[in-house]
Amino acid sequence: MENTEKLIATLLSGLKPREKEVLGKRFGLRRKDFRTLAELGAQYGITRERVRQIEATGLAALRDKVRRGAGREFYAYLANHLGNVGGVRRADFFANDLRQALGCNLGEEQLHFLLEAHGALRYHPEDESCFAFWYADPGAWKAAANFIEKFKKYIGNRKEDLLTHKKFDELFAQAIKPHALKDFVGLNYLTVSKQFGTNIYGDFGLTEWPEISPKTMRDRAYLILKKHTKPLHFREIARLINEIRFDHKVAHPSTVHNELIKDGRFVLVGRGIYGLKELGFVPGTAKDVIKRVLKAKGPCSAEDVLSAVLKERFFKPNTVLLNLQNKKIFGRTPDGGYVIREA
Repeated sequence: MENTEKLIATLLSGLKPREKEVLGKRFGLRRKDFRTLAELGAQYGITRERVRQIEATGLAALRDKVRRGAGREFYAYLANHLGNVGGVRRADFFANDLRQALGCNLGEEQLHFLLEAHGALRYHPEDESCFAFWYADPGAWKAAANFIEKFKKYIGNRKEDLLTHKKFDELFAQAIKPHALKDFVGLNYLTVSKQFGTNIYGDFGLTEWPEISPKTMRDRAYLILKKHTKPLHFREIARLINEIRFDHKVAHPSTVHNELIKDGRFVLVGRGIYGLKELGFVPGTAKDVIKRVLKAKGPCSAEDVLSAVLKERFFKPNTVLLNLQNKKIFGRTPDGGYVIREA
């Protein structure tokens, strides 16, 4: 198979100098030196439309060379590979596939140029919902888009199954069954969409979920507490946020503390220590927690009350024992157990 650099040189050979230069800069063939129509127009002192005409004339000449056999093996390989993965492939992954398969230093820019020169495959630029991708025909993209949308709906209300119970394989197998797609084709389709992603812990889900794309300090604190499954001091939470480095923003302990105070998902369980409400931590004073324990368990010894309370809150043992002595709220059974005194 012809070397890709040699193929690019072959395609560009014979073009007028201006056509060669415009195509080189429009596709960023040299050091990713990509230029817009307006930039090239300003450089040459011509209109954007004239630059577009020069580009179109150059591409027409390239496609004529391809029709006459230039790069035949290379283009046959591309078409076959794209077909094998379902007729759609994310642009950066497509270039990486070819680098590995052909042992060449092919970048996205060079691939884009070669595929535009061929003219048979279609290109979809990056937008808000998708990464840039190539597709064989409208039918292939329709199948991919349909699966992407159906899969998004399918996992939309199955967050806990995905993130907590790690059931991706099971859910994916169920979701793909009606589409008659091979697993690797379905997975390939999902890579095109920006609606799916993985977090820093490797959890897969929808990018709209704060567990996958935590943008605020409180969402980052939530993710860390959920992963640790135990309460942490707000200073430790801030340290972990900075250690993970979600982005360039620095987590200041005071900022993190303020966010924890304002968000109902977090429960103060000790001095500066917070846990997640969804993990069973409930707000309240020592008295409130003791009452909840006795209401749930019935009469308990002081030791049993202390053990139950300290499982969910970081109170000092003496604080719990002193609260038990409040005779207006708590009474004793004949055998010494503690109960809630009836009003």
